[in-house]
Amino acid sequence: MEFRLSKEHEMFKRSVREYCEKNVAPRSREIDEKENGIPDDIIKGLADIGVFGCTVPEKYGGCAMPGEETQYAMTAIHELARAELSMSLPVYTLLTIGWGGEFIALYGNEETKKEVLPKLASGEWSWGICATEPGGGSDVAAIKTQAIRKGNKFIVNGEKAYISQVNECQKRGGGHCTLFVSDPTKGVKGGMTMLAVKPNDVKGMTSSVYKDMGRMGLSTGGFRYKDTEVSDKYLLGTEGKGFYACMEGFNVARVVVAAACLGGAEKCIEIAADYAKQRKAFGRSLSKFQGISFDLADLYTQLDLLKLQLARGAWMIDKYYSEPGSFTQKQINPIIAQCKWLAPQLAVEAAKRAIMICGAFGYTKDSPLEMAMRGAMSYVSGAEGAANIMKIIISRDIFGSEFVDK
Repeated sequence: MEFRLSKEHEMFKRSVREYCEKNVAPRSREIDEKENGIPDDIIKGLADIGVFGCTVPEKYGGCAMPGEETQYAMTAIHELARAELSMSLPVYTLLTIGWGGEFIALYGNEETKKEVLPKLASGEWSWGICATEPGGGSDVAAIKTQAIRKGNKFIVNGEKAYISQVNECQKRGGGHCTLFVSDPTKGVKGGMTMLAVKPNDVKGMTSSVYKDMGRMGLSTGGFRYKDTEVSDKYLLGTEGKGFYACMEGFNVARVVVAAACLGGAEKCIEIAADYAKQRKAFGRSLSKFQGISFDLADLYTQLDLLKLQLARGAWMIDKYYSEPGSFTQKQINPIIAQCKWLAPQLAVEAAKRAIMICGAFGYTKDSPLEMAMRGAMSYVSGAEGAANIMKIIISRDIFGSEFVDK
């Protein structure tokens, strides 16, 4: 594996960082404090430099590098999270390029790709994942919402909960890759189906919004379906095999989630290090005290190791799709699970320790550190898979099925 980025990848990384430092970081507090606070001009600017198109094939208006889509997405989200520590913009983007661009490019039919992908690449539409329900989050197999085929349509009834971008996909346009029970008699092996659902285009679908502790600039809420009709042209993958497609999609999603957490952690460490150089106590800068320098060394070491492991996982996913037979999902799963388990916890820990190093300043809203802690907590608490679920995946795929409670 080549550890250096290609010239093209390095140019992409540099362009995203320069854009974010100039246009995103100065407005991060504005994004956090305003409901639906992600400005349209920032979305357009990110689209113009290729962020929203980095997972969309060129024929659909994107700029994806074939066989490197996940790696480019990882880079983009890492850089965004360094600039916008509340996680609102990184989450909006990672969902749109992960569950939108990359997933639909892989699993959508030609008609769906032509309709959806150009609008995602241009930044016009937002996209997300809609699987969680009031009674089934980490246990995806326990979902109850049904989509029963009737001719060339699916009739949907049920409820989804804790879904990101509920408002955005209605305000800007777009939708979600949504997992339903399509045959209650067959379970996960043949009874679940994924559909692309656009709330603005269907009837009988209503939404609600929750008030979260963080990511204030991005909405989270739920959907209810009552005899909602969705055309079968929006089928994603094979009917009845949606559970398996969804699980593969989660691996890509967990890469960009981990990238967001690591980008945020990296920035928190930098803020704390800069403060320690400038702040003096007892006649010398804080950076001279081992209690401070060792703390930062500890955080940086964890960060560096996770960045390497995440790069490995993203590379494996791209090889899995571009070179069939190169890797199996069983080989990929534990790598991604390790990163999803540890990266959110590192982000929260980095924010906490940075606040402690910065003292009273760190506790104020003049510092962005409290935004980082609130934003990263969404991924510690379970979004895209809770920590214990990641441990189950690792145990199962490394040590065998005997470690799974059947």
